[in-house]
Amino acid sequence: MEHSPFTVGNEGRQVFWNAEYFEPILFLLTAVALAIFAYGLYRRWRMWVALGKPETRLDNLGERLRLLLMNSFVQWKTFRDPYPGIMHGLIFFGFFVLIFGAAFDATEFHIAEPLGWAFLRGAFYLVFSFLMDLFGLAVLIGVLLAIYRRYVQRPDRLGYQGKPDNTPDDALALLLILGIIVTGFVIEALRIHVTKPPWEYWSFAGWFLAKAFAGLDPGTAKILHKITWWVHALMSLGFIAYIPYSRLIHMIITPANHFMASLQPAGYSEPIRDFETAESFGVGKLEEFSRKQIFDADACTRCGRCQDGCPAYLSGKPLSPKKLIQDIKTYWLEKAPAAAAAKRAAELADAGAGGKTAKRGLLRKALDRVDVMVDARLKGKMPEEAPAEKALVGEVIDLHELWACTNCLYCMEHCSASIEHVPKILGMRQYKVLTEADFAPELQLTCRNMENNSNPWGIGAHLRADWAKDLGVKTLAEDPNVEYLFYVGCSGSFDDRGKKVSAAFVKILKAAGVSFGILGTQEGCCGDSAMRGGNEYLYQALAQANIEVMKGYNVRKIIATCPHGYNALKKDYPHFGGAFEVYHHTEIIAALIAQGKISLKKPVEGSFTYHDSCFLGRYNGIYDQPRRILEAVPGLKLTEMERNLAKSFCCGAGGARMWMEEDIGERINNMRTDQAIAAGVDRIAVGCPFCLTMLSDGIKDRKKEEGMAVLDIAEIVYKAMDLEEEKPAGEVCAAPQVQ
Repeated sequence: MEHSPFTVGNEGRQVFWNAEYFEPILFLLTAVALAIFAYGLYRRWRMWVALGKPETRLDNLGERLRLLLMNSFVQWKTFRDPYPGIMHGLIFFGFFVLIFGAAFDATEFHIAEPLGWAFLRGAFYLVFSFLMDLFGLAVLIGVLLAIYRRYVQRPDRLGYQGKPDNTPDDALALLLILGIIVTGFVIEALRIHVTKPPWEYWSFAGWFLAKAFAGLDPGTAKILHKITWWVHALMSLGFIAYIPYSRLIHMIITPANHFMASLQPAGYSEPIRDFETAESFGVGKLEEFSRKQIFDADACTRCGRCQDGCPAYLSGKPLSPKKLIQDIKTYWLEKAPAAAAAKRAAELADAGAGGKTAKRGLLRKALDRVDVMVDARLKGKMPEEAPAEKALVGEVIDLHELWACTNCLYCMEHCSASIEHVPKILGMRQYKVLTEADFAPELQLTCRNMENNSNPWGIGAHLRADWAKDLGVKTLAEDPNVEYLFYVGCSGSFDDRGKKVSAAFVKILKAAGVSFGILGTQEGCCGDSAMRGGNEYLYQALAQANIEVMKGYNVRKIIATCPHGYNALKKDYPHFGGAFEVYHHTEIIAALIAQGKISLKKPVEGSFTYHDSCFLGRYNGIYDQPRRILEAVPGLKLTEMERNLAKSFCCGAGGARMWMEEDIGERINNMRTDQAIAAGVDRIAVGCPFCLTMLSDGIKDRKKEEGMAVLDIAEIVYKAMDLEEEKPAGEVCAAPQVQ
């Protein structure tokens, strides 16, 4: 009588079918594999703590566990990129289920079955079998997709400057996984072919593959099963042992890196706090990175997501965020073994001298003993002396790489391993500027201008408030009892184009009856360009001077039109006691429109695209407010560029690049302008004076002045308000509630 595949009863299978006597050998080999794994992980740990300054990231455990769950187990960051996300998800979730399946098998065989509690029977077994085949197939598909992507498609981000950066380790890791899955299915198929259980329809992959062995006699099938069983077992154990010595270690390091990710706001920069006592500043040696920053480098999987949107790399500069991190990792791998051996020798000597040797844990002593033996064996194959010292900044990391970064934060926003690229670059820039005084002449001039006149252009500081002379704007010295300080910034005070934006915004505020004032000549440069350019000392002096003035007027709320000043005031000034509520002008305008404080009645002709400023978008998450404003303007047609929102392309001015020559590769601002031209628009809306300048220059370079223009959102709104002349403000309205 033919059995139905859906029969539920006592269905199950023998775990060690056709391999009953292999169990003791398998246990021994498993112990060996685990010992090799443990030793490799221990040796790697010794390398992690051998170099770098201690840094503890165990605060706010709840948030860290959430990051671990979302980014390691849910794979949130990985899935943000569809193809590689699905590919990696198939492998990760498939392997995760298979490992749990193996644990179920082991629990059933070694614990439950001897106690008479067998649970892999009946309906549970059938579902279990189905899921194991389903997820095994998922891993198989994922690996094949990975092989196709890496060796057939070969996208640029899996290489550098058009050359793939594949290593034998990449191939071996994929082939090991592929081999484990294929042999697992073959074992299942041969077992089904010989035993022919009617319920194994549920093991659909093995059942289907068993048809390929239809003409094979049972004796031969059992021999092939044993051979394949051992191949599968050895590959699986080899996989475990290989993890700490290969790229597969990312299965451990990447989740750990997610757990230790910075909980500070995006773009956070730790200030230098010991100017009076430090002998050097920034990061000039590998040892001057924190251990977490070095661990970061080891966590990099070379996926290239950072490189995929890096404006420096895509415009032909030497910088690739991926390569920079990998270069740091390579240098660390050169130095760490010797440093770890020296540190261990010192620890052993101290333990022996203090009579503490006997108190050391048995495992720790055993690992130390193995380490000493390994080092002794390696001495015959490796040079006695430590590797030659290299200059971290200049040799390991080329100076052109270091200064090409725009601090756009694309790399950190899209890194699927939570690596922090920009703080490393800032640390190395600080070393070159503050310790060696070695940086571009044009940036030196900019810093002198900021030091002497508190603005990058070097225009007399006494002219800072001239733009507002005919607008009836009061300074806080004249009237300190206002709701908001309008922090105008250097561009809004000195740049001709920036002055127009300041004037438009002031007219909007006055028309809405918002209570505000300016500092006038008491305002100073926010210092962002100095800080991003590595001159932390100058930045802190500028910041502290501004904070002192603001506190003197009891300032509580600030509006800024420049995202760079906005970001500095909001996130960096609190380090020095400047805790203020800081808003970008697009937040204020959006709130005024939503609350009916201003009316947009005049249609604005033209087709627009909006350019997301890096310091407004990726740094501060302000994406919606500018778009809501533009959508509220009558007659305005908004078209998005291909690169927008979190994947927006930098204008090229961030990271102090605004003040430096761009003489390698294509100009970044021209590339962004080309993207706007490709969108088929005649107007580019911005919310940043740097972007306004860079994109206006791009339009000139592309000879599109007659058909294209760049406008700040404040200018667009003022035009739509149809205020030919400034109208009386009337009574002062309550401050807008920013959403």
